[in-house]
Amino acid sequence: MVCSWCLAAAASPAIIPLPRQVQSRPGVFTLCPSQPIPGAAVPATTRILVDGSSLETGQYLAMMLSRATGFRFVVATNGAASPARGALLLTTVNALPGLGAEGYELTVAPDSVVIRAPAQAGLFYGVQSLLQLFPPQILSPQPVAGVDWVAPCVYIQDQPRFPWRGLMLDVARHFFDRQEIERVLDAMALHKLNEFHWHLADDHGWRIQINSYPLLTSSGAWRTNLDYGQNPNASAAYRTTTPVYGGYYSQDDVREVVAYAQQRHINVVPEIELPAHCTAALYAYPALGCGNPQSAYNPDNIAYGVSLFSLTGPGSWTFFTNVLTEVMNLFPSPYIHTGGDEVYATGDRQWTTYSYDSAQIAALNLTGSTSNLVVQYQHWFSTNLAAFLHASGRTMVAWSEFETAGTVTNAVLMDWQTGSTSFAAATASNGQYVVMSPNANLYLNYYETTTNFDPYFIVGNNPAYQPLTNVYGYEPVPANLNSAYTNYILGAQCNLWTEYVPSPLNAEFKLFPRLCALAELTWTPASLKNFNDFTNRLVTDVQRLAQMGINYNHQTIPQIGSWGPSVPTSPTLVNYDITPYVTKAGELDVSFSYQSGSDALDIYQVALLENGATVDTDSHMGFAGLAQFKQVSSFTLPYYVVHLPWFHPGSLYTIQATISEHGAKTSTNGKVFLPNWN
Repeated sequence: MVCSWCLAAAASPAIIPLPRQVQSRPGVFTLCPSQPIPGAAVPATTRILVDGSSLETGQYLAMMLSRATGFRFVVATNGAASPARGALLLTTVNALPGLGAEGYELTVAPDSVVIRAPAQAGLFYGVQSLLQLFPPQILSPQPVAGVDWVAPCVYIQDQPRFPWRGLMLDVARHFFDRQEIERVLDAMALHKLNEFHWHLADDHGWRIQINSYPLLTSSGAWRTNLDYGQNPNASAAYRTTTPVYGGYYSQDDVREVVAYAQQRHINVVPEIELPAHCTAALYAYPALGCGNPQSAYNPDNIAYGVSLFSLTGPGSWTFFTNVLTEVMNLFPSPYIHTGGDEVYATGDRQWTTYSYDSAQIAALNLTGSTSNLVVQYQHWFSTNLAAFLHASGRTMVAWSEFETAGTVTNAVLMDWQTGSTSFAAATASNGQYVVMSPNANLYLNYYETTTNFDPYFIVGNNPAYQPLTNVYGYEPVPANLNSAYTNYILGAQCNLWTEYVPSPLNAEFKLFPRLCALAELTWTPASLKNFNDFTNRLVTDVQRLAQMGINYNHQTIPQIGSWGPSVPTSPTLVNYDITPYVTKAGELDVSFSYQSGSDALDIYQVALLENGATVDTDSHMGFAGLAQFKQVSSFTLPYYVVHLPWFHPGSLYTIQATISEHGAKTSTNGKVFLPNWN
């Protein structure tokens, strides 16, 4: 009897991103029995055969299969190019040359599997498609019993549309540790994403160890507050000692992340923000600024008018090149990102008044308004920086603004701007490469669901709505670009800026499933994209994310209560039953979301109760009303974090809050949510 999983998978394999060509064939392939073997001591009858160059890919597949099934898969070298009964064959022999470095063929027959590709990246992506043909439990990190480990018979021929399929994660605003980064890399690999853009330095923190400038991490990696009204309970990077918040990656950490990514055919692109957005660096080394004392630089409260490196002051160029040299020694990436955004937009003008820079501006014969001087001077700097990296065998990548005064050669434009402010078409037409990353479609810090569960959005901090359809429907090739230059569009990436993302759980919530949509729009030919079909496949794909422990957005946010229009004027206890939503131990988040009315709600504390007994309490003053929360706020945002150290089936779980009306006005209305970023 054929399992129901295989009948559904054979009708429409739920592979994301959608391959270029899929042919369903009769039958199923059985990998191993459904009962795991304790300790994985018993070898599976199915073998993994590899050619001489494919051993590492075979070992990766064996590891993935063994974890979930409980069987040990033996990897053996076999140069034969033909299918072998009862075996999975991974080979580069007789591969179709037109598939390119990332393309592959996958043939699943009733008695064998063959993945054939010209290069290891293609073999690895063939492995990801094979994994997606099995039930979602194949991605479990522990053995799962009672699963039919079968895959439908198919033939797939596949290759990506774009070479750059990326994600930018900002760790400067909020810090995520190495293990948390690697979880994201695993989910990227499953979806054939291949560029991890690591935003390592910004105003709020410097996150990479630089041996020649030790103060960058001993001083610049820390600040005195979590900031942005965040709840310290949400972040593992928060501590009780001074300074209370921050962290950085040692050079050994970086090497481990790079190696982990390389095993998954992901290139790690480091970003060192230059020449602005550098408060953390200038707090550590104020002499590199434009004549300001250290007191001018505060990572907890950015003074954007002074967050600017001098380009020609004492030690500046030496700092830039020394830092980038250490970065290049750590990252084999052909691309090094150097920031370059928002110099003029954030009010930085000191180049025109600081003696070293103003003298250089005069020596370059730059003229015009202050804005013209700033953008032309930055263009001169960017040209020199690109030349330095080019001479070192690398290519500079930078944000849109670095080309405000014209295209920079030997550099890749990462274009986050849209419409008339986009430089993508002009840059590509000038024969330089572009990565599309527009905030209008691909910024994942913008909210995804319309349910008003998140206080950040209610108070107006987040300016955009970024639903799944908006990401999936994006077309990376600009409509105004002549077809002769479309090959200069390398691809696209999503960006997650983390001012309002305090934890890896919340980061995963914002990344997925929208990052799955990016995977499809950068891999699959535009003519094959279909949103309804994508969402049908996504039903299975989010089950894979769940098996991996990825905290994706379930789209439906449980509402556990409400308040108003009348609220007591003195602190009062209210209870919300959350028993239906508690299924495991771990973190629980409670969000109070103002909806309407002339007044607001004060929240004094939130407690988690099991059968009426207090398990955990989060005591801080929260405010749910119309207010604009900035980096430093007089109010703390009204979300609370409590932890359940155990889970007992049959227990009653309650959220108990202490609330009152804020002020003495007439009414306030709101809702209480249990957002699933827990």
